[in-house]
Amino acid sequence: MRVGERMSDVTDPTARLFDQWARDGQAERMQAGHLARASQALEALPIAPGQRLLDLGCGNGWATRMLHARAGATGWCYGVDAAPDMIARAREQSALLDRIEFQVATFDALPWPDDHFAHAFSFEALYYAPDLAAALAEVHRVLQPGGTLVAGTDFYAENPTCLGWPERMGVPMTLLSEQGWVDALAAAGFEVERTFRCLDPRPVDPAWPEAKRLAEERFRSEIGSLALVAVAG
Repeated sequence: MRVGERMSDVTDPTARLFDQWARDGQAERMQAGHLARASQALEALPIAPGQRLLDLGCGNGWATRMLHARAGATGWCYGVDAAPDMIARAREQSALLDRIEFQVATFDALPWPDDHFAHAFSFEALYYAPDLAAALAEVHRVLQPGGTLVAGTDFYAENPTCLGWPERMGVPMTLLSEQGWVDALAAAGFEVERTFRCLDPRPVDPAWPEAKRLAEERFRSEIGSLALVAVAG
C-alpha cells in the first residue's frame, strides 16, 4: 500500500477483529508483545498525581492500569475502545481498582466534554481510525491546553516489517511516515516536542522460522516503535 492510503473506510471489520481477539486471548498476547516498548513511550507522559488520564485504544486495559498506577489514589483513568468485547475484558481485569473506567467509543466521537483530560496515551491504535484527522482533532478537543498526547505506533512507513498488515489482517489502516505523523498532529493543533524509537531488549524465540525470527530481531533491535510526544496548543 502507498503512504497515506487506506485500504477501506469501513470500520466495522476492525471492531469485529478486535472482538475476536478479545475472545481468543490475543489481547493478552498483544499486552505481552507491546509492554517493553509501550512502557518506554508511557514514561514520556508528564503525569502528576490526581490527574485525569485517557487511554485511546485500550484493549484489555493493560496500559490504562499502568496510567492508573502513576496517577495515584486521587487520579482518574479512562480507557476507550471500539470493540465491546475488549472493553468487557478491560472491566473484568480492572474490577478491583477504583477510579478507573472503560467505555465503548470511536476516536472521532469521544464521550467527554472539552478540556476534560490532563494527558492522553495511545499505543498501536490510532492508525485504525477511519478518519485520522478527525480522530486527532477529537483528542485535541478533550485535552486541556498544554496537555500531552504520547502516541506510539509500529505501523509507519519507515518500518518495512509492517507494510503488509492491512492486506493480511483485512482491516483498514492509515500508513504515514514519521514526518507524516508530525504533520497530522500539527494539523490537529498539537506541537510535536519530540519523536523517538522504542526498542525491545527481549530475545526472539529461536524456534521461530528463520525469516520471521530475523525480521523480528531487526524490528526489536534496530527499528522499534515510533513514539511521538505532542502538546495540545
